[in-house]
Amino acid sequence: MSSPRSSRRLLLASLGLAMLTATPSISLADGADPLRPVKAVMGVTIRSSGGETTGGDVSTSYFDPEALMALYSVGFTRDLAAALVKVKSNEDMMFLDHEPVIGGQDNCEVTDVTYEVGKPEGDKTPVFVEFNAFACFGEEWAKVRTRVVFDVVQEGYNEPAPWYYVDDIRHLGDDGKTDHSLREQFRALAED
Repeated sequence: MSSPRSSRRLLLASLGLAMLTATPSISLADGADPLRPVKAVMGVTIRSSGGETTGGDVSTSYFDPEALMALYSVGFTRDLAAALVKVKSNEDMMFLDHEPVIGGQDNCEVTDVTYEVGKPEGDKTPVFVEFNAFACFGEEWAKVRTRVVFDVVQEGYNEPAPWYYVDDIRHLGDDGKTDHSLREQFRALAED
């Protein structure tokens, strides 16, 4: 006969196993594709802007636990967590005052999304994403394309690491250089 303590352990282990084996809405099936995590993050952007996604794995939030586990690198998640802890402990701080992919506070439905996988640079592969998020502001704004770079890295248990994860989301300035890095913003928040 098992003790109540061992029964509780068995129950907790069974619940943990059930949680791990539950079908996630974000799949790692195409983890060897650098576009997989980028398209999943863009799915959140498109849906939150009022647009329609074309099926596939779409999380409900950029930073829900499931998205953090399936889409973002360990470094990104660590920097995000440090920033959240700092903001949580300081009521005068604000976490994000803008939409993290679009890069602004006011936008329209995200349309005309294009993806281009760049040449790997060290351990990072840039994925260039362009879209229009301002067409509802008038004819001139309909021509404006936002360009965002998702730096993806490979992580996992095997060599070479089998899965791609988003390591940073960067907005480029007119000069083509990084104007804003989400990870740098997280680090700055954690240090304040």
